[in-house]
Amino acid sequence: YVEKHAQTLRHQKIEPVLMMTWAYKSQPSMIEAVSREYTIAGNENKLLIIPAGLAFSKSIQTHPEIDLYADDKHPSREGTYLAAATIYASIFQISPVGNTYKFDIKPEVRKKLQVIAWETYLEYYHKK
Repeated sequence: YVEKHAQTLRHQKIEPVLMMTWAYKSQPSMIEAVSREYTIAGNENKLLIIPAGLAFSKSIQTHPEIDLYADDKHPSREGTYLAAATIYASIFQISPVGNTYKFDIKPEVRKKLQVIAWETYLEYYHKK
């Protein structure tokens, strides 16, 4: 499906991107399979992969006090911010650290999420 839809988008002069999803809160180890499959699909189709799922995993490991999930299993405000910071880092290839957009999140939490997003981008794209 990735190949099919990537071709469709490119035919319309749209460059597709894959945003790697995160593991379920109750199944954190599923990130290994998610990451592997997104990486394979992205590489086979020459797509930019945004490693948001890996950023979630890294954040949970290093800052478990930051809840990235809402009660309905979607991202919380903090999870959304982390995903957005990872998108920013991946597309522009610059650090989101210091970005002043607040999104009603405490400054110290924003900074941690920005650092996680940047570190994840660097680890994903520079360790391959």
